[in-house]
Amino acid sequence: MFKKIASNTIAQILSKAGTAMISIFLLSVLTKYLPVEYFWMYSKIYNYLGIFAFLADLWLYAIVVREISHKTDNTQKIIRNVLSLRLILGIMIVFLALWIAYFLPGYNSKIEMIGITIVGIFTVFSLLNSALLSLMQAKMQMEFSSLSTISGKLVNLIGILVIVFVCLQSGSIDSFWFPLTMIFFAGLAGIIVNTAMNYRYARRIVPLGLEFDFSYMWSIVRHALPYGVALFLSVVYFKVDVILLSLMESQELADRSIALYSLPMKIIEVLMVIGGFYLNSLLPSMTSLYEEKRTQELENILVTSFKVLLSFGILFFVVGVLLREEVIRIIATPEYLSPNLVYTSADAFLVVLGAIVFYFLSLLSIYIFITVKKHTIILWINIIITLVNILGNIWLIPKFSFMGAGVVTLFSQILLFVMTYLFSRKYISFAIPGVFTLGAVVISTWIYVIGFWLLTYMSVTPLFDVVVYGGVLFGIGAYAQYQLIRRGK
Repeated sequence: MFKKIASNTIAQILSKAGTAMISIFLLSVLTKYLPVEYFWMYSKIYNYLGIFAFLADLWLYAIVVREISHKTDNTQKIIRNVLSLRLILGIMIVFLALWIAYFLPGYNSKIEMIGITIVGIFTVFSLLNSALLSLMQAKMQMEFSSLSTISGKLVNLIGILVIVFVCLQSGSIDSFWFPLTMIFFAGLAGIIVNTAMNYRYARRIVPLGLEFDFSYMWSIVRHALPYGVALFLSVVYFKVDVILLSLMESQELADRSIALYSLPMKIIEVLMVIGGFYLNSLLPSMTSLYEEKRTQELENILVTSFKVLLSFGILFFVVGVLLREEVIRIIATPEYLSPNLVYTSADAFLVVLGAIVFYFLSLLSIYIFITVKKHTIILWINIIITLVNILGNIWLIPKFSFMGAGVVTLFSQILLFVMTYLFSRKYISFAIPGVFTLGAVVISTWIYVIGFWLLTYMSVTPLFDVVVYGGVLFGIGAYAQYQLIRRGK
């Protein structure tokens, strides 16, 4: 079982590694060659639509994976109705986002409304693509998604390179709105290519099309709605800080704060999806074991998964803390690390890196709730986390700007982990492996000491340090923690 889970997860991680490199290069181009106001608006619009995208998603991905795994005979009916449902919801949220933006200061200018429209269409294709991926995930056939995802990202990257170096750097286009609009269109072209390739592959698994069985759609929505609202709230408390920064600070200060804060947050978002890849691969097995009442096997899988997620999370944190300034030097301009600033992107990076560890661990408990079909618990937990997050941002942003937002993000993830773990134990109880946790902390501490010595006395260039030292340190740590897992510590 774990071999298939591992191969499916590795395929997704390799895909994400490829797309992450493209995304980081793309982020480097945007931060180095675009004026700050361009990058600020680019980040602001994608963050704004991101909230609506998760509202439309309803956590259908995990629900569909669970349903197909449990009801394999109804695969065609499930996926066709989910495609239709995602299309309907996608169109609805585009109009909702435009309507709200029209009345929202800082989002209702001509260029911003155009950007919201284009990114809204991007969101519709993303939702359709997610439905296709849920089918491939349930059937453990995610290998092709690597090629389609990377192809879409390359189309996006090539489009932006043309815009930046042909239009902006040559000075042939003076208008503000035209190149920024073309940047949004490049992202749209990328997701269309990605979706088209996945559609072509997925129809080999089952005949695809649109089906409008509204009673079945409603049953899916009814089961998914608590998860969906909970996921929406999780995105609110993860992205609302950017909106609050734009509303609570002066225009000039907000532009700089959002740019400095968005850079480390985008890197964090790339890393966070790895935990989701692993658990999405695990979900079909968790569902089967739970339905068959094989409790001991399920608990063993959860303990092993806790070790895997903790290992990845703590290594990302330690290596990230060591190399955060080098990563920013590679991606962005010196402005993001300027000593003249009260806080820099590296300061925000240091704080939000800690969120990765607790995010990974809280995901495990959340997927327990999905497995046992306890719909409302995640919802109530996320309502509490969202309120804490919003109030914390309102309190700390005026005092510490984006650093306050980073501290609130970290605290929210810690609180989420504590609450989800305590509540999940009522349904499937597994003990936190104390010996392994201590061993992982010790190993990571030694990794930090070795890395600090290398960067202090043997630093070469930022790119060398990140690629060579970062890769070696992460590899050594991963191998050491793998040995702990094998020995059942």
